[in-house]
Amino acid sequence: MKTFMKILYWVIGIVLVLVLISFLLPKTYKVERSITIKSGAGVVYSLTGNFEQWHQWVPWTKELDSTAVFEMKGPAGQVGTSWSWTGKKMGEGVMTATELVPGQMVAYDLAFDHGKYKSKGKIVIERQGDSCKTSWIDEGDLGYNPMGRFMGLFMGKMMGPDFEKGLAKLKKVAEARAGWPKIEEISINQHLALMIRDSAGPKTYGQVMSKAYGELMNYVKTNKLTPIGAPFATYLKYDTVTMFSVMDLGISVEKAGKGKGRIRVETIPLQKAVVAHYFGAYEKTANTYHILNQYIKENGKEIAGSPSEFYITEPMTEKDTAKWETSIIFPIK
Repeated sequence: MKTFMKILYWVIGIVLVLVLISFLLPKTYKVERSITIKSGAGVVYSLTGNFEQWHQWVPWTKELDSTAVFEMKGPAGQVGTSWSWTGKKMGEGVMTATELVPGQMVAYDLAFDHGKYKSKGKIVIERQGDSCKTSWIDEGDLGYNPMGRFMGLFMGKMMGPDFEKGLAKLKKVAEARAGWPKIEEISINQHLALMIRDSAGPKTYGQVMSKAYGELMNYVKTNKLTPIGAPFATYLKYDTVTMFSVMDLGISVEKAGKGKGRIRVETIPLQKAVVAHYFGAYEKTANTYHILNQYIKENGKEIAGSPSEFYITEPMTEKDTAKWETSIIFPIK
């Protein structure tokens, strides 16, 4: 009995010492990892400021936990938007965007196990010439729980490797996208458009399109219509081998009658779309189409119609093809 009591006193004493030591340990923790990415701040921010893009680079995906179920609430890339998950390996958690500074910083609140464990995280983007120093930081308050205080000593070893993996993948994805054009997701309001359907091949695009736009502009002037935006071409069919296409050449207008001859009036419905802002010669747009297809696939969208090109720059007044701007648009759902 005496031996048992001695052991008990020793155990109690050790526990008391550990408790006392815990109160001498830091009450907070901070885990930080950084990497240099050879890319513009806008590219890095596009991958971090929108939770829908995080699956491109974070290590916590279905590859890690096939049972994981993810849910996004709120508009993408906005303060208040949350990204939650549940899974056998990953457990239950939710991230909520708290502050967004385009090109500079993304801040969020992080909670695990239904709010039992909380912390604050942020990604800081600092421009350094043609590169960006990108830092991933997580900070938390350990409170007065002795066990929590001791756990704080190991947070760097527990979280650091995942941060390093995520930043390495972010670097790979961002640097691959450094040459991408600016891409946006937009909504196109319902409107009217004057259209001419025609077809052309590599040697006849210029002639066919110039003739159609000439007819359309003459119709606009004759009928005193008000054009909206740039002239466009919707590519209904395109042969990647022969580069032959069937297209609707059009101009959007505020109001219109019934059309005349081969000019018809169409109502363009309300639709969501992805647009890439391309600069360069018209015959070199193919890579931008590939990029848009990749963007749509990676973001879980589906193409919902034929692509269109809006010709923002007037080539007759701007001779430098590198300055020709074309908005390439895919309707999506």
